Amino acid sequence: MEEETKNFKLETAYNRVNLYQQHDCFELRSEDNALQSRIDLRQPYRLGLKNLECLMAVLLFMPEPRSILLLGTAAGSLVHFLCHYLPRAHLTAVDIDSELVEKMLQMKILPAAGNGLSYIYADAAQFLTNCESSYDLILVDIFSGSRSPAWLLEKNSIARLHQCLGANGAVAYNLLIDSEHAFKNFYRNLRLVFDGQTLCLPVKDFENTITFGIRHPLPEQDMSTYMQQAMELSQRYETEFLPILSAIYNTNPVGAGVL
Repeated sequence: MEEETKNFKLETAYNRVNLYQQHDCFELRSEDNALQSRIDLRQPYRLGLKNLECLMAVLLFMPEPRSILLLGTAAGSLVHFLCHYLPRAHLTAVDIDSELVEKMLQMKILPAAGNGLSYIYADAAQFLTNCESSYDLILVDIFSGSRSPAWLLEKNSIARLHQCLGANGAVAYNLLIDSEHAFKNFYRNLRLVFDGQTLCLPVKDFENTITFGIRHPLPEQDMSTYMQQAMELSQRYETEFLPILSAIYNTNPVGAGVL
């Protein structure tokens, strides 16, 4: 017997998306059918996409965060992960598309706001311009259509994110950039703003590139120490960080930044 599949189309002022639910699996796709979010509703806190697992590898390079800013909610995979595995942290999730977020809340795909979780409906660029708060971790997961918005890649936006971080904070970007030239310009500016304390990581089988900016230099550590941390965090967050750490070492030169 075939499994029941529910399909929905939703058009808001900012998005045209397709929502698919097959029993306990939920997917949010863009109008051109690009996969944006996947959630197992039985375990919504388990990250269903490799690019998000890579994004959360930023936890290897910073103290456990207590204040987190998430730019872009999609269907809430990161929201569930952060609320479940970092219950002592406060998460502020910012999204311009209030209609989409409210739909996800009504469908109980997104968790309801509470003591440790706040939703803010705002344009991310304007939010950053007016932001007076400080965060330990900023996750950037916003897209214009199926690409990262141009303003996000500009040096002044990178600098603004840097200013919104606490002393031991970090920013992690989930990027989709068409042009290699555009990415090189962005990454050069990221290294300038973060004084070389950066990492980048292409995601295997995805178009995404993950980049990290670390607010202050970390104590020098060898690969074996990072491997031990990766094993410990893999158990804590139920995510395989060792192969991601290996990919980070294969992509980034040792001695030229964080590693």
